[in-house]
This record gives sequence, structure tokens and C-alpha cells, in this order.
Amino acid sequence: MDVPSKSKDNVNARLDLEALCAREELHTRTRENGNHFKPKAKYTLSVEQRCALCEWFHMLSLSDGYSSNLANKVDPSSARLQNMKSHDHHVFREVLLPIAFSALPVEVLEPLSTLSDFFKNLCANELREDILMEMHHTTPIILCKLETIFPPAFWNVMEHVPLHLAQEPVLGGPVHYRWMYPFERFFNWLKKKSKE
Repeated sequence: MDVPSKSKDNVNARLDLEALCAREELHTRTRENGNHFKPKAKYTLSVEQRCALCEWFHMLSLSDGYSSNLANKVDPSSARLQNMKSHDHHVFREVLLPIAFSALPVEVLEPLSTLSDFFKNLCANELREDILMEMHHTTPIILCKLETIFPPAFWNVMEHVPLHLAQEPVLGGPVHYRWMYPFERFFNWLKKKSKE
């Protein structure tokens, strides 16, 4: 969503990109006054698209107990999402991401949707070992596609964690017994019920 304080895609990262990669569409441009600016990348939403996304998020209604009230997570003044809890991020990543970013070009949306399916399958209540092994083999391909889209400044160790996540349930069983957000979801539901 190209939020200035949160995005790793800034002018300095684009200047580094010129030295590291031959991706002309991401290289900085120079204005007449000598200042550098970064052209809009294919993976960012326009201001109108961000406003439409926030409006959709504000009107979105999910079943009770599935997620917190996402309308409260929208900051209309800056057209961005804020104060999302761990479970809200999981719901967004597993279910809403392909819908929310459907305005992006197909070559950007396809690997993001595939990654969304990866997390949805990973967090399922029942797992099949053959599907987990297939996920383990397809994850590097998804990440390679994403590396061709996003600049190198985006990538750190956290973006490479999905490479290992498909093996974790094989060793330890379904992730919902080991991850924190189901408990966070339960306590949010409990807090809501106590207020009623």
C-alpha cells in the first residue's frame, strides 16, 4: 500500500537497486531540479485503489468470533490499515489478500494468491502429509516469483521463513496447537462476551 513510514521501497532502496539489478522499471528518475523520485511500481496500489480497499475493509462484515471488527482497523485519513492483531493478519493473509489486492496485475497477484493458499493450507485443522510435501516443494518457486517482483530491500530473513513452515507440521502436528493467534482470538471473543 506504499505507506511511507512502513515501506521498504524508498528512494535509497531504488538507488541501491540501480547498482544491483537491471530492472529499469524500478530505477529512480531525476526531476529537472536534480531530485530523485521513484516511479510507481507494479506492486503498489494507486491512491484511488487504496481508498477503495479501505472503504471495502470498512464495510466488510465477517462472522462473529472469526476476526475482530475490521472496520476499526481502517484509518480513513491516511487510507491505510492499522492496529491489526496477530489473528487479523492471519485472516487477511489466508482469506482476504487475493480479494483485497485483485486490482494488482496478474503477474503480481498470482504468486500472492498462491502464498495465501499456502498459509490457508498450513493452518488447516486437518493436514495431509502429501500436501505438506507438495507445499514444501512449491514454496521456493513462489518466493522466486516474488523476488522477481519486489526489490531486494524488501527481503530479509522473515520473508524466507515460509521455506521451512511446511516441514514444521510434519514434525509437530497441526500448527493451531503451537501458534498464538487461536488463543488471542479466543481471548478477544471472551472479552467481547464479558462486555455484553
